[in-house]
Amino acid sequence: MSSSAKGSIAAGRRGSDSRRCDARPDERARGPAMQQLTTDLLIDRVSLRDQVVGIMRQRIVSGELRPGSIYSVSLLARELGVSNSPVREAMLELQNRGLVSAVPNRGFCVVKLTERERADVLEVRMMLEVPAMTRLADAGMPAAIAGFRPTADEIMAAADGGDIVAFLEADRRFHLGLTGLLGNAQLVETIGDLRDRTRLFADKSAVLRSAREHLDLLDLLENGNAKGAGRAMAAHLEHVLSDWKGTPATS
Repeated sequence: MSSSAKGSIAAGRRGSDSRRCDARPDERARGPAMQQLTTDLLIDRVSLRDQVVGIMRQRIVSGELRPGSIYSVSLLARELGVSNSPVREAMLELQNRGLVSAVPNRGFCVVKLTERERADVLEVRMMLEVPAMTRLADAGMPAAIAGFRPTADEIMAAADGGDIVAFLEADRRFHLGLTGLLGNAQLVETIGDLRDRTRLFADKSAVLRSAREHLDLLDLLENGNAKGAGRAMAAHLEHVLSDWKGTPATS
């Protein structure tokens, strides 16, 4: 290759490089492709964090992660096969929900409620969930309510099979879904957070009884029996406290 040709190629490269760098950084960042890439990366990060939040919440509520025990971010990240960052973000979110507390230089501790705190959580749930079911029975939505019967069947199957994780997941969908029919998203979110703090540690017979109570509640709701639905929900919550065993509460 001649020296003039090499010089032309070099000049062309310099010119091309110069053209690629002409735009100021902020202008280049506004391009559609860059915006889409940034959005996709953000969505992926948020999605991963939310997935970890869901997994950790489930492990806490089911009792797999024990109250009073400390878990390091690195250990949890290794178990999930992800980096430390989404796990740390997830645990901070769960700390905001009152499920864990940070332990400096060690990790996060699953919150261990006192007997009084357990009773307080139940009292607030009573104040919210009992009138919610009373209102739902009066709302005249039997078809929408009947749509939750398959979920109630899932709860029964999980209880019968001793699958506490599946039981709790279906139980959550059942109660929050029914509450959601009232159209108050804030109520659903608040009850969801309280339910997460109400961990279930019970033997199989108690879980089976709890599962059957869901079918009874559905019957009362579909029939528009407001008083009966309220009483059934109150009894269900009372059983939650009596079945709340696991590690002993602190005094």
